[in-house]
Amino acid sequence: MNSKINYLLAALLLTTIVACTQSPSDKTKANLKNISEVAADGKETKTRFTEGVISISITTPGSTLGELFQQIDPAKGNISEQMKQMSEKLSAKDKAVIEAQTKKNGVLNMAFLMLPIKSVLYVKGNEATAKFDALTYHGENHVDNDKKTGMIYAKSQNSANDITVRFSGDSFTKLNSNELDIKNYSVVRTAETDKVSGYLCTKSVYTLKKPVTVPKSEVALSGTSGTVYKIDVWTSAEMPQSLNFLHPLYVEEKAGIMKLLIQYEKDSDFKVLYAFSNVDSRPVTETEMAIKQNKTIYDFGKNPMQVGMKMLGIIFGM
Repeated sequence: MNSKINYLLAALLLTTIVACTQSPSDKTKANLKNISEVAADGKETKTRFTEGVISISITTPGSTLGELFQQIDPAKGNISEQMKQMSEKLSAKDKAVIEAQTKKNGVLNMAFLMLPIKSVLYVKGNEATAKFDALTYHGENHVDNDKKTGMIYAKSQNSANDITVRFSGDSFTKLNSNELDIKNYSVVRTAETDKVSGYLCTKSVYTLKKPVTVPKSEVALSGTSGTVYKIDVWTSAEMPQSLNFLHPLYVEEKAGIMKLLIQYEKDSDFKVLYAFSNVDSRPVTETEMAIKQNKTIYDFGKNPMQVGMKMLGIIFGM
């Protein structure tokens, strides 16, 4: 593998971690303050979220395999044993459904290894820390947008294999630039609404106008187009726009995004639903913002190939 491919393989995991913890971008440049929304009648509604804890739900609607993985509890340990016990309880019908879905999803099945089962985000001004567990690894990440620096800690769920990675400068920019190219999408503003963590949200639908050619060298997974086909976006005027930079995919909306339903491929039923399951506005402690660190810290910008191989080993539970 050349260094470009290794960079992308590493970014596949790193972007999953980093994108969920991007601090408010300079694009908004709105220093978050405790601002209360005021209705037309002058009555105060909810206080704008500026600091606190956000619990995040990441699921795969319509996927039997994804629903199975959601039953895993990392706190109980030995994830492999939990998976074995659950598979033994599956009916012949469910096993057949999972096998069919797995074959249809193809390379997208790798996403199951990376999607967090449980995730908590700590936000304090222009800094954010995420702590979560995926099927095969535990991850922690801290990002400081003012300093344009970040650090990731990842550990295998099945071994002592772990790594701490620092990123800054160009590597910080690359890993924090997962932005939807709006000119390639048609946008429909619907009248549909939904409550997300108690906040009233309205729905917009982004659909790819036509296939976009992406150089193979820039596609992390063979067999995928490198673009997102469709995104359902739920926004709330009661949430700050700057939180949109905390999501796995940046969509330029005027209101705060609280839920995303992402369909990567037109011909695939595989979807990822990313939503705020709970929003707790409160002071965040230094302990909550801190992440684990090893004595040896790798620089992603200087050692993308080495970091990529180590990350892949952790992704696959080695």
